[in-house]
Amino acid sequence: MDKASFEIVGNVGKTEIKEIKGGKKIAILSVATSERWKRDNGEWAEKTYWHRIAVFAPAKVERVEASLQKGTRVRLVGQIRPGSYEDDKGRTKYVVEFVIGPFGDLEVLARGKPREDAQDREAPQRRGRGKSAAAGDTAEAA
Repeated sequence: MDKASFEIVGNVGKTEIKEIKGGKKIAILSVATSERWKRDNGEWAEKTYWHRIAVFAPAKVERVEASLQKGTRVRLVGQIRPGSYEDDKGRTKYVVEFVIGPFGDLEVLARGKPREDAQDREAPQRRGRGKSAAAGDTAEAA
């Protein structure tokens, strides 16, 4: 059987949970990947790319809700599917969709920054958090 697949290792920017037909949910992730290279003058340059991934498998959607937040480092494996839609002017637009279904994989490699709530703002020292950088601190939302 032929297939088109992807593997992305990067940092989560945004997560969005949407309800679809039959009370089911899908998760839409924005994930950043980047590449670094050394220029001729010896300085380092970096380029960041943002990827939109749709997660359909119910167990994986639950995992997204429970475990992922901005800055979480993830490894994602799924299918690449061609798609199309009509824009507001009636023109057909073609896209490549990254989809994680039942046979895909969603692996958390490192946690992002903890969500800030009132308790975090009042006494961060009490919980033993230092100023060490977490994986993905530099990822910005798409």
